[in-house]
Amino acid sequence: MGTGRRRALRAATTVIVAAVLALVGAGAVGASPAASPLNAHLSRAPYLTDLVGLGVAVNFATDRSATNATVTYGPVTTAGCTLATTLVPSRKSVTVGTVSEYQWTAHLSLPTTGTYCYRVFLDGTDLMAGNPSPTFVTQQQPGDTSPFTFDVMGDWGMVNADGTNPDAANVMSQVAASGARFMVTVGDNGYPSGNQVNYGDLQQTGASTSAIFGPRFWTVPSPNTPIFTAAGNHGLSGTSHTDLTTWTQDSAVAGSNGRYQDDVYCCVNGTFSSHYASEWYAFTAGGARFYVLDAAWGDTNKGTATPYANDAAAHWAPGAPEYQWLLADLASHPTQLKFAFFHYPLYADNLTQSSDTYLSGPNNLEGVLGAHGVQMVFNGHAHLYQRNLPSAPGMPVSYVTGGGGGTLEPVGPCSPVDAYGRGWSPTKSSGTACGAATRPASGTQVYHFLKVTVSGTQVTVAPTDSLGRTFDVQTYQFPLSAGQPPAGPVFADDFEAGNMGAWSSSAGLIVESDLVHAGSLAARGNTTNGATYAKKSLPGRYADGYGQVWFAIVSQQAQVNLLRLRDASGASLAYAYVTAGGHLGIHNDSTGSSVTSTVTVTPGWHALEVRRAVDTTAGTATGRLEVWLDGAPVASLSSAAADVGTAPNAALQIGDTQTGRTYDVAFDDASFAPTWMAPNAVAASNALSSDLRAVALRPGVR
Repeated sequence: MGTGRRRALRAATTVIVAAVLALVGAGAVGASPAASPLNAHLSRAPYLTDLVGLGVAVNFATDRSATNATVTYGPVTTAGCTLATTLVPSRKSVTVGTVSEYQWTAHLSLPTTGTYCYRVFLDGTDLMAGNPSPTFVTQQQPGDTSPFTFDVMGDWGMVNADGTNPDAANVMSQVAASGARFMVTVGDNGYPSGNQVNYGDLQQTGASTSAIFGPRFWTVPSPNTPIFTAAGNHGLSGTSHTDLTTWTQDSAVAGSNGRYQDDVYCCVNGTFSSHYASEWYAFTAGGARFYVLDAAWGDTNKGTATPYANDAAAHWAPGAPEYQWLLADLASHPTQLKFAFFHYPLYADNLTQSSDTYLSGPNNLEGVLGAHGVQMVFNGHAHLYQRNLPSAPGMPVSYVTGGGGGTLEPVGPCSPVDAYGRGWSPTKSSGTACGAATRPASGTQVYHFLKVTVSGTQVTVAPTDSLGRTFDVQTYQFPLSAGQPPAGPVFADDFEAGNMGAWSSSAGLIVESDLVHAGSLAARGNTTNGATYAKKSLPGRYADGYGQVWFAIVSQQAQVNLLRLRDASGASLAYAYVTAGGHLGIHNDSTGSSVTSTVTVTPGWHALEVRRAVDTTAGTATGRLEVWLDGAPVASLSSAAADVGTAPNAALQIGDTQTGRTYDVAFDDASFAPTWMAPNAVAASNALSSDLRAVALRPGVR
């Protein structure tokens, strides 16, 4: 964006801020002297959503004095704002308390990138009155590596008993002045229940009223700052979802095959059947992929467990719609920067809103994100600030940013991953700190949002408090390159160490250089009596697990077992094999059944992957057993509703423990991960005949 356009954007922001403040005759941090009041028919000032590609949605609300509205818009050039296009918005009826209103939405399709301006009208009346047209900048286009910024905040939209919240108002003024291209929230967008009264309008005030669309709150940055919102536990349940109808994200949802609708959830962990909003989608900005996820649950519907456990069972169990959608989208964007936004925190040092152990760790959502190259996670729920170190190699950095306006909470006791934490105790009027932080002197240092700057693969996170002071500013350089496979296997061995030391036990396999897939060494079992294998006890217990190995069969006179998963006791769970006739098969130890496919394994290197996923949420031992060869699923060997038992995956095995068999097989690049691993398309080299050729692999599609 050029200097002139930046000046135009800042000027328009200042005027709009002043205009809405003029409605109540009050100033605020960073506000200019009052400009012209907005038209009295306007009940919710214009706000922007769904900034995707070359589009954006303009939203506003009015009284019902007329049934015709228009939005005019056009480019901002050196000559100023040109309102060249008129669009008729859609209309829906809403009731805010006892006041009947119309909410309007217009989806703007823009011809090219740049800065645009707009105005809103009701039956020909200019609702912006004497104020300049608001402006916004189109989304950073895919592949554009120029720097851009976005803001993140959570747990906002709350007012005191008298309808005020000076700290939240100050945060909104700072957001308006940040110059960010867009905002992403991490849930709890309105208190106490996220209903239309809590969201409110420009005219109504009082307890739990107008905490979002009141003149001093989201109204301040909203005309210029498009917003994407994640779901929180406040406002999640019920049949009338204010967040779904207010924060329109049609393009983002459709473009990512996400979900944004009312659904009935029944009945994990003894919970009762209830309506919940399902809210998950993704979008791209520049070289980054943004994942807005649904990780929350209604507080009053606990059943026999906790809201954390219920959320995990409903959203993140293998086979759950959100889980499956996320895996597919992550796999289809392997080399981008990736950010994830959701409510329940992976790690939070707070006694009442603690770490969600159903999401954290390699076996859970954190492991899924880490395995697919998500570098940074943003959470809320705990009303404090906390920056967490990666919990393990390959896991993301995570932030808790719950200081948007809700009642603050203390931080502590402090955990080892907590690098910097700020909290505040309202009852004691004292600050708390963890890691490298010092105790804040007042709550103004804990109310905050995050300003995130992306420049290529460099990301800077600048927490900014309610008075505009930055703290704990961190810059990260993520070493990504084209074609780099996602990090995340909890075990991997390429045999380049020259021995079998990475494995818990082994027999009959030797490390040699005659036949390798990549690098200079591989393991090989050349035998007339079988029993050539290696076993690895994994660092955890994985309800969902993927084992992978590259193999090349030089010769065989009998069946060769290639890849096996075992439980913690060492018992076999499932294994893949090649028959004496060269056909790929799978054996399920839970049922004792074997299935042989018509797929013939040709000479040369191949990538084999086996997934075994346990799902006991339905009360029966159902799960998934899936097989991929060279990145492509083998449908005849895969089942999305298999009886695989209940024991989690705890050990990986390559090779065959069976004796009395004759074969010559090489193994390379073995690994295990809690999510699917696209095989690395590296040309194999070997010293055998031309029949043992390298296989160039295509990425897998699930």
